[in-house]
Amino acid sequence: MKKIFKLIIVSILICSFLTPYTAFAETNEAATEWQDIELTDEEFESLLVNNPNNAVSTYTTGLITRYGISVSKSGSNLVITGVTNCMGDVVKCGFSKVTIQQRKNSNSSWSNYQSYSSLYIDKYSYNLSKTLAVPSGYQYRVTCTHYAKKSLFSTEKIDNTSNIVTF
Repeated sequence: MKKIFKLIIVSILICSFLTPYTAFAETNEAATEWQDIELTDEEFESLLVNNPNNAVSTYTTGLITRYGISVSKSGSNLVITGVTNCMGDVVKCGFSKVTIQQRKNSNSSWSNYQSYSSLYIDKYSYNLSKTLAVPSGYQYRVTCTHYAKKSLFSTEKIDNTSNIVTF
């Protein structure tokens, strides 16, 4: 009897592991999906460097050699520009998470508007240039985590926050 009971339990477990599950990403219903935009190298660098609160850094140690995140305004669109440069021997370089945050005014607290994760490339440099239509009447910023992976035991993460723009 115990053997039959064990076989039933094992069969149920095997079936549960083989049953496909559908996972849905968390989204904000009011938000639209962000779009890739094409920028020249000069446009990209000027958006990234010319914002006063930007944290472009070339003085890092470890796997990430340069990083930065920035937002700007283009009509009713939020333009997000970011970079993660890594050592040449990394296997993943990019952003583990990018979160767009909004608030009504300077006295309000930030709330997450839209989040994206696992933005990687299998090379040593990842340039992020996206645009997203956002509602007016809010301030926006982007928080992110720059990510580099060399091996299972050699990874680096750097948290960063962009400048603030008002719509």
